[in-house]
Amino acid sequence: MGGEKEESRMQEDKLRTLKKALLYSYQAATAILEDGREFRCLINDNKLSGDYDNKILSIPYKDICLNSDRIGKTTTGEEEIGLKCGDVFEWKETATHWLVYLEYLEEDAYFRAQIRRCDVDTEINNHHYWLYLRGPVETTIQWNQKAQIVWNDINYSLLVYITKNDETLDFFHRFKKIKIDNQWWEIKAVNPYYGDGIIEVCLGEWYNNEMQEAQIKPDLPDTPDPNSVYIDGKYRVHPYDILNYTICNAEGGTWVLNNRKARFLETSDESCRLEVMTGKSGSFMLSYQIDDETAAQSEIIIESL
Repeated sequence: MGGEKEESRMQEDKLRTLKKALLYSYQAATAILEDGREFRCLINDNKLSGDYDNKILSIPYKDICLNSDRIGKTTTGEEEIGLKCGDVFEWKETATHWLVYLEYLEEDAYFRAQIRRCDVDTEINNHHYWLYLRGPVETTIQWNQKAQIVWNDINYSLLVYITKNDETLDFFHRFKKIKIDNQWWEIKAVNPYYGDGIIEVCLGEWYNNEMQEAQIKPDLPDTPDPNSVYIDGKYRVHPYDILNYTICNAEGGTWVLNNRKARFLETSDESCRLEVMTGKSGSFMLSYQIDDETAAQSEIIIESL
């Protein structure tokens, strides 16, 4: 029944009650995790407004995976679910996505947390992310007049919650640009301490340049021969980016830059870490030389802010 301690028996009772509710409760649902596994859970109402949809998730720490082969008795087939703050899961019955962002730490019989609906997705370094987005709250527009010329300033703003990991922490910095729903936005402020496992980002409206985007080349101009010597890394970068590059199929050489638009932070025989030093668009050549001869060379394009 949970052991000798009263608290352990209460925890076991609460867990048994939850597992019964997963079968018979009106709030029972199916969560599809990012790795494709499916588990039963409870999703209860919390707060609903035009700006956000907040609910409360309750799910066991261990349970039967619905889309895996059955292993023996129920207790034998249970596995660690591993859901945590910052994860995004799909509510199968409604085909919606939810970001886990505030855990109830006092609940130790099962995992219980606040979740928020994510209606928008984006790509960061070719990786897909779902995010919560609150649309613009501005109700007026700023007009200017000078020398009989009248114009207005862009002033829309967005509030975004996104999963916090090494990639998003490295990406979200002031003045960087991100594209959401075919519109470019500039990062104004970043709060990596908001909630659990998420980053709160404030974005400002930015200009779309369709002609410039049409001219953007793929990140890798050509697919390199896997047996040849080549430099692996990003070929299109932004001002003040910090980047990592690796030499493939060679060793014992040195890294060389052809101008001062970038500088090395760290170098080794196999890899280098560098920082873009300019705030303007342009390019620089990154080379790998062995015995004063160029074994591999790549042009790195610096895109404008």
